[in-house]
Amino acid sequence: MDLAALMAQGALAVLAPHLWWLIPMLALVVVLRFPMLGRGPGSTKRDPWRSFKFAARATVMARAGGRCEAPLFFTWGRCSSPATDADHIMPWSKGGPTVVSNGQALCRGHNRSKGAFVPPWWYIHGLERRRRDYFPDGADVRVLARMSEEDRAARLVPASSGPRRRIRPSTTER
Repeated sequence: MDLAALMAQGALAVLAPHLWWLIPMLALVVVLRFPMLGRGPGSTKRDPWRSFKFAARATVMARAGGRCEAPLFFTWGRCSSPATDADHIMPWSKGGPTVVSNGQALCRGHNRSKGAFVPPWWYIHGLERRRRDYFPDGADVRVLARMSEEDRAARLVPASSGPRRRIRPSTTER
C-alpha cells in the first residue's frame, strides 16, 4: 500500500464516528439555502431598469403601508421601522427584474444589510404569509421575479409628448 492510501484510511478512521451527523447537517444546509423553485428570474440577464421609480415605487410602498416588510426574527413578525427604499426581493444583480411582483418596501438598515442576498424558500414563504395581513384586499401576495407580458407592455408605452419642465433652473438661467 502506498502512503496516500494509508493516509486516506487513517482519515476515514478518524472521521467515521462523526459521519452520522455530517450527512444530515449537510442536507439541512442545502434545504435551508435552496431558493424557491419557479419564482426566480428566467435568466441571469439583467433588467435594463435598475431601480423602482414612479408608479412601481409608489405601488410597492403603498401595498406595504409605508412600513418595512423585513422579518423581525427569521420569518416571524415584521420590522416596525418606516419603509424608505423599494428593493428587489430577487436581486437585480442576479437577474431579478424591476417589477412590482419582485419588489419589497424596506427600511434603510434592512436594505443595506440585504445586499445581493438570494432569498431561500423560507424567506419568500414568510414574506407571502405576512403580506396576507397588510396587503389590500385582492392584491396578489406572491413573489414572482419574472417579467409578465403586462410588465413588458407597460414599458413600451411612449412618454408623454407634452412639454417637459425642469425641476431646477441651470446656473445660466439664474
